[in-house]
Amino acid sequence: MSQPTSTPPPEPPAAPGVAVPLSTVRRGKVKEKLEGGVLRLVGKVTRRLVWVFSGLIFTGVFVWGLVEIALYGATVRIPIAGATGIFTFDRFLLLAAILALIPPSLMYLFDSRRRDSIDNNIPHLIRDIADAGRSGMTLVRAIEISAERDYGPLTKEIKKLIAKISFRVPLEKALQYFADRTGTTLARRSSMLIAEANKSGGDIQESMDAVAKHVQEIQYLERKRRTTLRPFIGVMYISFAVFLVTVYLLVTSFFAQLANTNFGGASSIGGVGFNFVSLPLDQITAVFLYMAMVEAVFAGLVGGKMATGYVSNGLKHAVILMMICFVTFVFLI
Repeated sequence: MSQPTSTPPPEPPAAPGVAVPLSTVRRGKVKEKLEGGVLRLVGKVTRRLVWVFSGLIFTGVFVWGLVEIALYGATVRIPIAGATGIFTFDRFLLLAAILALIPPSLMYLFDSRRRDSIDNNIPHLIRDIADAGRSGMTLVRAIEISAERDYGPLTKEIKKLIAKISFRVPLEKALQYFADRTGTTLARRSSMLIAEANKSGGDIQESMDAVAKHVQEIQYLERKRRTTLRPFIGVMYISFAVFLVTVYLLVTSFFAQLANTNFGGASSIGGVGFNFVSLPLDQITAVFLYMAMVEAVFAGLVGGKMATGYVSNGLKHAVILMMICFVTFVFLI
């Protein structure tokens, strides 16, 4: 007598909402795009607000100068910190421009520090990914494990990278978003190399070690370039100080004596007539002031470009040199 064979239990029917996970993923992708657009918009709005604030500073100082000139005449003497400064219309304009450039220079300074922190942590991230790959993890899993560590400003961007991958965004595209958000040349190169290593397949640890070695070589060359060019910043400040001292001596001794000398009208030497006229000292001082301001702007911008590779990083040097020049001419000369 044969025993009845037990039939396996039927498979449970598929849930009616099979398409829900796919729609959730699509909604997640849309949400990620919206968040990325909002973040880029916020960054642009923040930068524009900084420049708007600079415009308000310029307008406020300019209006203050107009009020002072209307009340006390074309030449205004203003005591500041125990010293008396001589202000005219053009000097009020220069002061407004210098003060208005302070907020953008601070913004670019913080942005530069953020980029440097990101570039310094990228080699640590790649080495951690390589170490995680030694245990047989996939590249995505190795990135997820590495994202649990602290890399400064880079940590937030790595978590956003993992969030995009979790919403089934291709790794190459997610790395492109990562490079665009960080905004550094080293991050773009590293992202491109990691994407190529993922396409080629093979041993993750070996590929990441090669990428880490290449990134370290790039950083070594960049540090060597900065170390070589950093002394030129000091040379720039010293040369500008020498220029100001020379102008100070010329104006206070040579041109001041010429302005106070009465040559007695026309005279002749060897049958050739000369008409000596007293030199306007205020106009000579204004010419030297404009020359020094132009030199301060271009010296600062060029110094920032040489030292860091970004012209915007030279704005802080330009503001410092312009402020030194302004104080020298207004309060000392």
